[in-house]
Amino acid sequence: MVIGGGRGIGAAAVEALARQDATVVVADTDRLPSAFNHYRSTRVSGFADAQKLAARLSEAGLRVTAAEVDATDEAAVRELYGSLAGGPGRLDVVVNAFGVTHVSPVEQMELTEFQQVVSGNLDGVFLSSKHAVPLLRDSGGGSIINFSSVSGRSGFAKVAHYCAAKFGVIGFSSSLALEVARDGIRVNAICPGMIRTNMWSYLLSAFVRPGETEDECWERMRTMIPQREFQTPEDIAELVVFLATAKKVTGQAISVDGGMTA
Repeated sequence: MVIGGGRGIGAAAVEALARQDATVVVADTDRLPSAFNHYRSTRVSGFADAQKLAARLSEAGLRVTAAEVDATDEAAVRELYGSLAGGPGRLDVVVNAFGVTHVSPVEQMELTEFQQVVSGNLDGVFLSSKHAVPLLRDSGGGSIINFSSVSGRSGFAKVAHYCAAKFGVIGFSSSLALEVARDGIRVNAICPGMIRTNMWSYLLSAFVRPGETEDECWERMRTMIPQREFQTPEDIAELVVFLATAKKVTGQAISVDGGMTA
C-alpha cells in the first residue's frame, strides 16, 4: 500500500516496489481539506494521477491498482484497509508518502493554517498506521515506511508548522516501532532532501532573494548540499525498497539528502 503515490516521490516508490514483483495499491486523493498547501487549492489530481500511473504500469505487466482516499479521513482510511482484509492477498508493506507545505512566518500564521498543515502531514500517518497494524500482524509482520523530511531534522524559517509536523512523524515512527517490534512489524521514517518536485518549486517563494532569478536560487540552494547534487524521486525509492525488506531495521529516521543533515 502506497498512500500519496499518485505523483513525485510516491509514484517512484510505487514503480520501484512493483518492479520488485510486489502487488501494489496506489492510493491518493483529488481533494484536500484546505488550500493551506503548496498546490494553493483544495482541488488536486492525486487520484487521477494514481489511476494513470496504475494503468501505465499495468500495461507494462506489473500488478498495480489505484484507490481513492483522503489520508486525514478516518472513515475513508478504515474502508481502504477494510477492502484488503477480505481479499486473497496479504498486506506486507505500507508507505505513507503524502505531505503538504505552506509558507508563512509564525507572526502572520493563523491557527487554522497551523492546524491544517500539521494535520495534512501527521494525521494521515497516524490513521494509516493504526488501521494497517492489525493486517500486518495477521501477515506475520511487515514494514511501515513514513515520510518525514530534512525539515523533520532541522528547522527552516517560514515553515514552522511543516517542520513541527515532520519532526512529529519521526517521533511517532520511533514510538510505534517500540509498540509493534515483537509483532515483527518494522516502522521507519525517510527524510528526503531537496528534490525538484512541485513542493520544492513552491518553497522557492520563501527562499528566493530580491533580484534573484529562480534558476539562481536553485543554484544557491545546491550549495547547501555537500554532494552538490539534488536528489531524485528514484533515490528515495531505493531506500523504500530496502526498508520494505530489511528485517532488523526499525525505529530509524534515515536521510537521503546528499549530506545536508550530516
